[in-house]
Amino acid sequence: MEKQHLDYFFNETVKNSRYEQFALALPITLIYRNLFNETEHYLKENYDLSHSEIDVLAALYFNGKTLSPTDLYSATVFSSGGMTKVLKKLEQRGLISRIPSHEDKRSMLVSLEEEGEKLALKCMDEMVESRKYFFDALTSEETKILKKILKKLTYKLF
Repeated sequence: MEKQHLDYFFNETVKNSRYEQFALALPITLIYRNLFNETEHYLKENYDLSHSEIDVLAALYFNGKTLSPTDLYSATVFSSGGMTKVLKKLEQRGLISRIPSHEDKRSMLVSLEEEGEKLALKCMDEMVESRKYFFDALTSEETKILKKILKKLTYKLF
């Protein structure tokens, strides 16, 4: 979308409050698409990882490094059918391992390996660095407010 179309869109939605939600939803969608596509390309090109694979590594890292497949599925944002494929690839690369559950011997937990943690942290650090140009458009106060708003809206989904 070009800036001239954005200008027209924002000017029109300001005039008609009936469509105010579009003035909120379109920017979120455009930002998401841009950041997602940029990240997907970067991860594939540099680490042969998909967005789903780094999501799994990050979910494990931020959630105690070991999760049941069910908990891992709920900590990520993709289908359970896709989870099996992602876990298999990450396990083959030595980034995660499957370990027996102490509570249920029939169940296998997914555990983040040291190499997986190093790779996840490296990728997240590089993504943060590459996105600075974008988020530096905000003051620190605007960043705090945006984080608060996004958190509030995200929790409304669940």
